[in-house]
Amino acid sequence: MTFEDRYGWLDRLLHRTAFRAGTAQHALSDVEEILYRDTLDAISVDDPVFITALPRSGTTILLRLLWNTGQFASHTYQDMPFLLCPLFWDRFSDQFDGGTDTTERAHGDGLEVSGESPEAFEEMIWKHFWPDAYRGDHIQPWSADDHDPAFDAFYESHMRKVIAVRQDAPPADLRYLSKNNLNIARLGALPRPLENGTVLVPFRTPLQQAASMLRQHERFLRLHDDDDFVREYMEAIGHHEFGDGLRPVNFGGWVDEAPEPTCLAFWVQYWSAAYQHVLTHADENTVLLSYDRLVDEPHTALSRLADLISVNPSVLTGQADQVRPPRSHSVEAAALSSETRRRAAALHDTLKQRAPV
Repeated sequence: MTFEDRYGWLDRLLHRTAFRAGTAQHALSDVEEILYRDTLDAISVDDPVFITALPRSGTTILLRLLWNTGQFASHTYQDMPFLLCPLFWDRFSDQFDGGTDTTERAHGDGLEVSGESPEAFEEMIWKHFWPDAYRGDHIQPWSADDHDPAFDAFYESHMRKVIAVRQDAPPADLRYLSKNNLNIARLGALPRPLENGTVLVPFRTPLQQAASMLRQHERFLRLHDDDDFVREYMEAIGHHEFGDGLRPVNFGGWVDEAPEPTCLAFWVQYWSAAYQHVLTHADENTVLLSYDRLVDEPHTALSRLADLISVNPSVLTGQADQVRPPRSHSVEAAALSSETRRRAAALHDTLKQRAPV
């Protein structure tokens, strides 16, 4: 199913209206806090889990595995497009597309989604508070100067709202779960709500992950060329990973001398810059996870992960058969400089040594 099939004219109008109403959504969010104060005050946001990494590293399967335990609350497609005021939108979202029918997601990787599927949407909040971080051709990593107490308060309240929307009656003791690739840009200056959780950072063999990112970039270039709404949608929700809306995170200034994103070297260099940033800023709350190890030994890896994030091991190991190898890509390594290959290989070795999973 194409974007055109999934988002008809009414859905597009609704999304475009919501995308242009960020300030109004924020105001409605403030009203939510007043009207639902008793409910929100009773909800704990202890021990959240944040999944973040460069794309094509296994973040989506990790999100699904944790979601399937029934112990977490996360954003789903039903929260779109009025993401900043989820409690109000929850009262009306059933009247729009977002049911249980599944379709393949836009990445063309065989993963099917429905309105009830968990997904990465919270970057809309970050864009609302830090619009200047999203430059014309890149995204600037967060620094200590970017601390914003107003964001901390809003985000913590937002976590409670997502839990409130997801929990059944009687209320379940759910934990907040986030998948947001761009959170790796904040590891050097984590806002307070993220400091209180566990950050999961998966990674793959660098050349394979880079080749997969290149393939997705080429795919989204075609999608954006065919349908302007695809780019508008992806940029509005903060997905700047691929296509015409590509804005890589400028870790250490690497973008300043980067090759064109249509060549593999761009994505290998991005991989190295990003995971060097991860290694530099990982702390005791950061869990590195080798997706290749997860594929090779799913039962053992999921058991270790369960211990690290304090969930019943059986609810994860029971899903070991859901872990499948990613698509393998042919790679012309000779097109890469020896220094590019060497640096990526050395970083990958260090990641594997420091990864408990």
